[in-house]
Amino acid sequence: MSYSNENIQKASQVFFYLLKSKIVPINDTLGNEYIENLEVREIVKTMADEAGLLVFHTGGNVHLVSNPDNSIFATSYTHMKEKYKGLKKKKYFYLANIIICVFLSEIDKEKFIRIRAEEDGISYYKLEDIITKTIESWEKRNDEEENFSKDWALAIDDIYTLWTVELSHSKPSNSEELPFSKSTDTRLGFIHEALKPLKDEGLIIDMMKESRIIPKDELYERLNYLYHSQERYEEIMGLIEDTKEG
Repeated sequence: MSYSNENIQKASQVFFYLLKSKIVPINDTLGNEYIENLEVREIVKTMADEAGLLVFHTGGNVHLVSNPDNSIFATSYTHMKEKYKGLKKKKYFYLANIIICVFLSEIDKEKFIRIRAEEDGISYYKLEDIITKTIESWEKRNDEEENFSKDWALAIDDIYTLWTVELSHSKPSNSEELPFSKSTDTRLGFIHEALKPLKDEGLIIDMMKESRIIPKDELYERLNYLYHSQERYEEIMGLIEDTKEG
């Protein structure tokens, strides 16, 4: 199919704007162009597909995300390490992923619980407590069940040692404006570091001064469109919920 030069130019503007912003409201000029102009939408999807990216619109936004399997923009551990200095070794990367999963398990609930999460947020201290209980429970199961770590593809021993031994309990901040130290050698400081990718993607509001994290609508849009259909995501959420109930 041949496209007009005007629409190719418009589609390029939309694509590179998405590439920069990751999320574009549909009432934005370029977001609206994507929604209303079928030809522009087809060109943008083709450009995204060629780059191993996925573009979709849901709720009030257009999203652009990486396909982890074949995207030239996929974020490897090496790239994450360069961007987030707290991820010094792979075990820090593994722990950060678990922290994100625990956070998601707290906010990915029924609608009335979601509304409360959006209004009140999740406390850093509550998150630390749930992470500790989750990791301790998994370590216990790993001792009792020979293939627990292997079956779940989780580096339990490394994560457990890092969280319970190597990371210290949180320290007061030297700044009067912050309730705790942002040092990634402390638990709360590392939680702050682990959630930075969500903040950088515009998916959460990190209200560190108030010791809470607030999920945004954009995060729920991604969860609904991308993750609820993924078996691995549902399995990990189930494993975390089992720990809370145990």
